[in-house]
Amino acid sequence: MRTLVNVLIFPIACLVGTAVVVAMHPPLPSGVLAVAPYVLAGIGALLCGRFKRSRGVFALAFLVCGFAMMQAFFAAGIGAGALGQIAYPAYAISFPLMLVLLGVLGDRGVFTAWGAVVLAMVSIVGTVTCFAVDGGFGIPSAEGAQAMRVAVAETLHARLLPQWADAWTWLPQPALLAVAVAAAFFIVRGVVRDEPLDAGFAGCVVGVAAGMHVAGRPDFVALFFCAAAGCIVVPLFQDSYRMAFLDELTGLPSRRALVADFRKLGGRYAVAMGDVDHFKKFNDTYGHDVGDEVLRMVASRLARVTGGGAAYRYGGEEFTILFPRGNAQEALPHLDAVRAAIEGSPFAVRSKDRPAKKPKDADAKGKPSRGKGAGASAGKTVSVTISIGLAERTDARQNPEDVLKEADKALYKAKKKGRNQVCAG
Repeated sequence: MRTLVNVLIFPIACLVGTAVVVAMHPPLPSGVLAVAPYVLAGIGALLCGRFKRSRGVFALAFLVCGFAMMQAFFAAGIGAGALGQIAYPAYAISFPLMLVLLGVLGDRGVFTAWGAVVLAMVSIVGTVTCFAVDGGFGIPSAEGAQAMRVAVAETLHARLLPQWADAWTWLPQPALLAVAVAAAFFIVRGVVRDEPLDAGFAGCVVGVAAGMHVAGRPDFVALFFCAAAGCIVVPLFQDSYRMAFLDELTGLPSRRALVADFRKLGGRYAVAMGDVDHFKKFNDTYGHDVGDEVLRMVASRLARVTGGGAAYRYGGEEFTILFPRGNAQEALPHLDAVRAAIEGSPFAVRSKDRPAKKPKDADAKGKPSRGKGAGASAGKTVSVTISIGLAERTDARQNPEDVLKEADKALYKAKKKGRNQVCAG
């Protein structure tokens, strides 16, 4: 649930806020709004390029093309001519589908072979649309060209649902379905992967559709296209925050976040340092991949520490737990509880030779026959423990860094006394 809120909160807030502004019909600065989507998309494209988010660059470029089309041809609404019946629905359908394609391809660069493929596909869509609008695909007779345009328009406006499904909007049913499918795809993908940019793509798809829905109101069109561009730009800042303050491996706040939180402390707090017991030996025995899994498991338990504590990954196999409004005596039982939770969590070692599916030569009991290369530790369950040192702020230790050093000394005391325990400094 927390992931759902984190990745969707800005796209929803941005689109709802824009819809509220549109509903209030306030006087808007038309001159500024006429160029705002271009400026925002340009800044966003530069940021996407800087952050190696090529799909964002392409999405914003395609968005700008749509806004330019809306400005040039549909400022007064959607007419009955070829532009309104072909170009408008063609873009409304192709935009969400193109974003899904970008999402599937991922960030493969702009000036690369994959980038050329994406540009070629966009160019093909634009070229085919232009041929359909202007020349009826080159059919020499006027009647034949018109018949072809009518056939294309009918296809783009195909009714797949009852008439009420699109009676309220300029957008044809295929476009509405494409928007719904693309938005659902990116929402699910964003939540599963905890990826803000995927959720931003969902917001962008809906924002562009909303902008096309209000065709004939240029200011409102510009507002929604700005919101759509913002849904791509803002996740870049969310990503930069994560890179700066969250540990990629464990998902815990990083050492930099700890230092930042140190600056907020008052006159009463406690700091604990934790270290996974025998981690180097464990890493050497079972491999770095298994070692990473151990760190993730320990981090997940530490993240649930009670008593108002907050866990951070300090570095390597070391973790810090900060109690910003308590002393060592109050923090001790909560630390011992989380230590016991880690000790009581059996860790199954997965052999790196273990196949993803059960092999065909499994024996009658379902166990695969072991060859010479099979790991001796496959399927073995081991116990993971952690030693913790604790210290609190005193008159002699008023600086958080000094309290942290004292907690580190207490940690070594816990290790010397046999590990898997909490010692106060």
